[in-house]
Amino acid sequence: MYKIYTFGDFDIRYNDESILDTKGYQYRILALFKYFITFNEKKLLPESIIEDLWADNEFHDPKNVLRTQISRLRRMINLDDKNLKQFYRIEHSNGYYVFKTNDNCVLDVQLFKELIDEGNSLKENDPQKSLSLLEKGLKLYKGEYLREIEYEEWIVPIRNRYRRLYLQGLFNYIELLKQKKMNEEIIKTCEEAIQYEPYDEVLHMYFIEALTEVGEKRYAISHYEYITSRLYSHIGIKPSPKMKMLYKKIQLDEESLKDDINLSKIDEELKEDYGNKGALICEPYYFKFLYNLETRKKSRNMKDNKFLGILTIENKGYLSIDEEDRKESMRTLEEIVYNNLRKGDVLSKWNSSQLVSLLYDIEEKSLNIIVNRLQKRFQEKCKNKNIILKIRFKSL
Repeated sequence: MYKIYTFGDFDIRYNDESILDTKGYQYRILALFKYFITFNEKKLLPESIIEDLWADNEFHDPKNVLRTQISRLRRMINLDDKNLKQFYRIEHSNGYYVFKTNDNCVLDVQLFKELIDEGNSLKENDPQKSLSLLEKGLKLYKGEYLREIEYEEWIVPIRNRYRRLYLQGLFNYIELLKQKKMNEEIIKTCEEAIQYEPYDEVLHMYFIEALTEVGEKRYAISHYEYITSRLYSHIGIKPSPKMKMLYKKIQLDEESLKDDINLSKIDEELKEDYGNKGALICEPYYFKFLYNLETRKKSRNMKDNKFLGILTIENKGYLSIDEEDRKESMRTLEEIVYNNLRKGDVLSKWNSSQLVSLLYDIEEKSLNIIVNRLQKRFQEKCKNKNIILKIRFKSL
């Protein structure tokens, strides 16, 4: 059985082995193949194909070039290869080309659409079946449709259509999970979906709501501060009234629980009450989530100047540091870093002698200035002058 994957990384697999890894195909032939599977079983005029794919090329005889490429495409799979059979056909009738997949081929986008459409339609009358169908459909979505195609106008409306269908199915799926109070599953679903839709506010609201329902209010507040800062700095969007109301509700809940705080845990808390003027301080597990989110963005070729920072306190003579000195030095370091990083940056205490940070939208040449400033202020404020601060940055 052949399987064609169009969401995220494009691939053609036969018996779960990629045939693109073992065969070399010309870019133009693969581009034509992707165009045809996008308009699977649709009638296509030669002029439309040429205009969409090769508008910038000056061919002496464009239609002949198209015929040549289609002829090569028909032979893309060598039928003499052991166990390989043709899995598509290209028909020509009355001036139109029609691409069709055979019965031995599964197209992920076609299956995705069928599952999501049926799941959405059954939400009210058969929620259990709807939940199952939507879960299967959402698992097929691995990122935007044919994401490696960047500057082709013909792909934009199709890509947006599948994105809207994904979000519609996703939100219906989350609503069904809410009815069953399956908040842990909502959190897991949102964490996965945020990697594909990092700037959808509704998705982040579902995520924050689920976190509050399982008692992770500090995590929810941290995420609110992080995403509202990112939305504004990246696309100029301020939090909506609904998002602000959600934030106020969480804060009110936090206030009402103050009398029930377990004092034995205070020393374990990471976030200190410095106000709301510097970097976002979060727990290590949440830092891991943000780090993984940023590295996934990198895999999608999202251009953004981001750096991971590792800040370590050490003794000048490589001797062990007295525990009281270590605690005092780390408190000093946290306060310095918090006050000297920007509001959109992220900071976490990794262990007893290290902080980690995520710096956004910053030029690499500015890192030395930051390092020098932090080290200077640490040496000024640290009581034990034998303790030094070492800082390393890594581009994400």
